[in-house]
Amino acid sequence: MDFELRRAREKLEKEQKERKERARLKLQKERKAKEEAQKQKEALEAVQRSRRIDAAQAQLKVSTPFSPLSLLSNLFQDYF
Repeated sequence: MDFELRRAREKLEKEQKERKERARLKLQKERKAKEEAQKQKEALEAVQRSRRIDAAQAQLKVSTPFSPLSLLSNLFQDYF
C-alpha cells in the first residue's frame, strides 16, 4: 500500500514538474516573441521617420531652391 501511494505521489510530482516547465518555456517563448515584435516595430518606425525627414528635406529644397541655406548646402556638398 505504501509503495502504491509513493508511486502515485512521485507520478503526480513528476507531472506537476513537467507542467511547470512547459509553462515556463511557453512564457519564455511568448516574451521573446513580444520583444522581437517590439524590435521590428521600432525598426519600422525608424525607417518611416527617416523617410518623412527625407521627404520634408526634399520638399524644402523644391519650395525654396534659391534660399541662402540651400545655396550654402549645395556649395558644401560639392566640396565634401
